[in-house]
Amino acid sequence: MDVPDRGQKARSAKSDGVGKKLFIRDAAGDREISLTSDGVHLGRSRENDVEIADISASRQHCRMERLQGRWHIEDLRSRNGTMVNGILIRRQPLVSGDMIEIGKTRIFFDKIPEEVSPSSPHEDTLILNTEYFLEPDENDDKGHEASRLEEEREIFLRLLELSRDLCSILITEELYDVILQNVIEISGAERGFLIVEDDGEPVVAASRNIDRDVIRRAHLQVSQSITRRVLDSGEPVLTGDARMDDRFEESASIANLRLESVLCVPLRMRGNVHGAIYLDNRFEKDTFHPGTLRFVSFLADQASIFIENARLFEELRRKQHSHLAARQQVEELNRELQELLLAREVEPEQARELMKKGARPDFRHSYDRIVTRSPAMMAVFELLDRVIHTDMPVLILGESGTGKELIAQAVHQGSDRSSAPFVSQNCAAIPANLLESEFFGHSKGAFTGAHRDKKGLFELADGGTLFLDEIGDMSPDLQAKLLRVLEDGVIRPVGSRDVVKVDVRIVSATNQNIDEQVRSAGFREDLYYRLNVLTVKLPPLRDRREDIPLLVDFFIERSCSRLGKDRPMLDPRTLYALYHSPWPGNVRQLENEVDRLVALSGDVILPEIISTSVLSQKPGEQREPLRGTLRELVAEATESLEGQVISATLDQNNWNKSQTARLLGVSRPTLDQKIERYRIVREEENGDEQ
Repeated sequence: MDVPDRGQKARSAKSDGVGKKLFIRDAAGDREISLTSDGVHLGRSRENDVEIADISASRQHCRMERLQGRWHIEDLRSRNGTMVNGILIRRQPLVSGDMIEIGKTRIFFDKIPEEVSPSSPHEDTLILNTEYFLEPDENDDKGHEASRLEEEREIFLRLLELSRDLCSILITEELYDVILQNVIEISGAERGFLIVEDDGEPVVAASRNIDRDVIRRAHLQVSQSITRRVLDSGEPVLTGDARMDDRFEESASIANLRLESVLCVPLRMRGNVHGAIYLDNRFEKDTFHPGTLRFVSFLADQASIFIENARLFEELRRKQHSHLAARQQVEELNRELQELLLAREVEPEQARELMKKGARPDFRHSYDRIVTRSPAMMAVFELLDRVIHTDMPVLILGESGTGKELIAQAVHQGSDRSSAPFVSQNCAAIPANLLESEFFGHSKGAFTGAHRDKKGLFELADGGTLFLDEIGDMSPDLQAKLLRVLEDGVIRPVGSRDVVKVDVRIVSATNQNIDEQVRSAGFREDLYYRLNVLTVKLPPLRDRREDIPLLVDFFIERSCSRLGKDRPMLDPRTLYALYHSPWPGNVRQLENEVDRLVALSGDVILPEIISTSVLSQKPGEQREPLRGTLRELVAEATESLEGQVISATLDQNNWNKSQTARLLGVSRPTLDQKIERYRIVREEENGDEQ
């Protein structure tokens, strides 16, 4: 038996791959290609050995090569992948009859299986005359037209591929570079500039020449008259000979720059022009034609969207960094303030300035009415920023006095309903027999005393926001009727047969454990889920003590303005006591206490006039043991406070005893008796007593 030598084996193996064919079905029609070399590249670019007329194909999609007589196919990291017999592959050997899929294009290796029917006009492919489409006669008018169509098709496919690429770029500088690089290649421009408006002035954000080099002093290389014309009119400019164009005969920049061909198209966003793509060629006339204008305008419209997206992304990222930095700064200032207060070494002015250093992050909506630098409240604002502009119902949870209505007002002011009414109602403040009338209104004669028609809360808030405080106090009957309104969007006034359609955003609040009420059937579960689309939990004041110096400062200023008196100084011991109080009534209790202190104080707000409830012992604090009976201790504390209040009020009123007696609600003789009893003496004689 003869055994062939190695050379014979190699020649035999090589001959096995000779004569193979590809049968292609794509938008160009049916084609048959003989594989005459050892390597074939396939893709959408005309530079490939086999051009694929498919939008899903990458410019360099895959390649086929013959190794030791056998053909293999390898995907070239294409965007949409390459499939063989329905399986996505990276690299795979081929056998006769294999079907290769690139998008909607089907390629059969060596032969078409019998079970595969020939293509028909009913398939998703476009049937064209292959010879006419792929190999046009340059001397024939049809050939010229086919060549132009083929060129435009390639540009269009490239623009679509570019749009997909731009979707993934979220950095504006990188986006500008990719846009310019592609638009220069597509248009045949010598140079390209991407111009954006900054405070109404055109600024060159990016520039490139045909060699992809950055253009030095780019702002001096563009025609200001052409740029300004496009930005102001919103219309593109195309000129094949700029220096001879009558439109620009008075433009010195065109003559100085020796411009020939110029194409400038606007970048539009939401109907406004915010920039332009500027292309030129200083050496050739008529570089650009109407087809170029059409494609560049298409690219500019797409680019505008991606630029806006990138800007929004960068702004969001900047705000996130700003929020994080501001929160860290406030937390550091909180620690510093607490250390100083614990050491009793901080002056009130120092405490106020210390907290004001903590800049608030930038938010989408305004929360200026809420005095805070607390990270806990910043987190609340961040949450509201995401949904405040929607019609989403909001449920605000928090102890009494934490500012639930202020948050509700902020939700209303930040929404599209801000110009419509904001109606607030405490459900616990309405008598049970009037709840339905208050909410839904009544018609004349509906009940005794109903002398005229009256609109209810829902009608008053129509188009706006209805804030329902203390919803946990609603009766079961009212809960059922409120649920019906939320489901149907209509109300029926008491005593009326007609229904009224209402459009209201509901913001509700409670200081109760609403979850426990639902579990115990005290509150309807279905209504709870209607109201509780977004939950906002407000921290108590004891959990945001860093805000106390700011709040005290704010309330002192406001109280002095209301009373028409000069601002008193705040004793450091007073701030220390206010800072460490547990504040069970939260911000409302602090507000009332500061108003009281301002009313009773003279030139200085001393700790001696702070309410005993505010000075109550805190958990864990040690005091000296008290001596005496409870009655004696109470009497002593009462007398001490009474004497302090009388002394402070006399000082405040320049020792006008008649005015002091009226403010304290006692007679003039009683005041004289108490002055003598507590041995209150005026330190300086500033005038006659009255």
